[in-house]
Amino acid sequence: MNWFIETKWEYDTISNKDLFIICNLKTGSNDQVLSKKLHILLDHSRMRIRKGEITHLLGETINSTARTDQQRQRLQELASKLPSPKQTGPHIVLIDTQNLKVAKHECEGESLIRMACGNTNTVTAGQDMRPSENNTFRQYFAITHIIFSKKPTVLPEILQQKRSVPVEKPISVANLTVFYQIHDGSWRECQDIAIAPIAIRNEEPKWLTDSIINIEPDKLFSFMIRGNIRLKGEPGTDNQTRARIHKSLPQPFKLKIVITDNFTKQCSLVVEQLNKPIDLITRESFLKSNQSYINELVAFIYADDCEHDERVFMAMYLNKENELVLKSPGSYFYNFERKALRTMEFNARQNQTPEINLDRMHYQYAGQETKAFAIFDPETYMFYAIRFELSTSTSKTEETVLIPIEKIK
Repeated sequence: MNWFIETKWEYDTISNKDLFIICNLKTGSNDQVLSKKLHILLDHSRMRIRKGEITHLLGETINSTARTDQQRQRLQELASKLPSPKQTGPHIVLIDTQNLKVAKHECEGESLIRMACGNTNTVTAGQDMRPSENNTFRQYFAITHIIFSKKPTVLPEILQQKRSVPVEKPISVANLTVFYQIHDGSWRECQDIAIAPIAIRNEEPKWLTDSIINIEPDKLFSFMIRGNIRLKGEPGTDNQTRARIHKSLPQPFKLKIVITDNFTKQCSLVVEQLNKPIDLITRESFLKSNQSYINELVAFIYADDCEHDERVFMAMYLNKENELVLKSPGSYFYNFERKALRTMEFNARQNQTPEINLDRMHYQYAGQETKAFAIFDPETYMFYAIRFELSTSTSKTEETVLIPIEKIK
């Protein structure tokens, strides 16, 4: 018999006020038997129990110490046989953006219209949430604070003009096109280009239905330009990665604004963009952001998704109450106190299984998946380790971690 519980009554033959209940409970290994006695003092006059007290039976402390020593020895044997961590697939290679700088370019071309980047010029990015049926998506961009002006007419040109000809000819932007650069250095045209004056006080931009813009002499005009690029592949899976220029494009990312004036002359301005460094979660950053909850971080395991520049992770730690906590993506938590461990050991022994799938820790999204399994000693069914399995579209990690049994409350 793997386990049993028995109780029996005992009466004091001399006193009719004393009643005893003796309980024997067998759990764990074959020699693990817990025995306790409940002493009840009866009050016959009031028909109630006056006092109850639980006492340990002689020899229980010795048996408990022997059991702990045996568990420690067995735990050392099991720890020495833990499999080594397995990791397949690449890790995300972070680009050292400290060595990359955004260059400022001058406006070039024959047109008298001049373009320049304002002091608060930025290039923001966005992506479709899902790819289309032909496995393409749109990479959006918005260029802010591009200053338009008219180049002053040079004095020799004025002297050569006839008096009947106005000194300052009106000039307009007749056409605006934006190109983007790919890895081989060539330029490709962007789609759905629109332009709007810079809005005031966080108002929505008023996109112009007509691209013809009159440029008056001695005045500066600040504009915002937007557009998109059709790319093959998949967009980012979260807001952080979608707010970037896609990894299939070079860094720094270059856009060339080309305008044609009403005299068919052109000028161009190159604007550059640099993605912010990817904020990947690490053991150190996880511990720092959760330090108010963590007493001891036992394990931090991850697998990288190099296709989307994302990281999936699982963590195991002792919280401030010394409960064992498992954490997976999607804000999933699993708390274990000592009583829960004993219940799991009992169930494993009853089913004679050396591992149990912790379904609550299962996470699956966009090709990313995490699993956790409780591992039991096949001889004593002691819960001693957890196996973590993490996978992405490009990588896989498997690691078995010893749980801090004696530290769990």
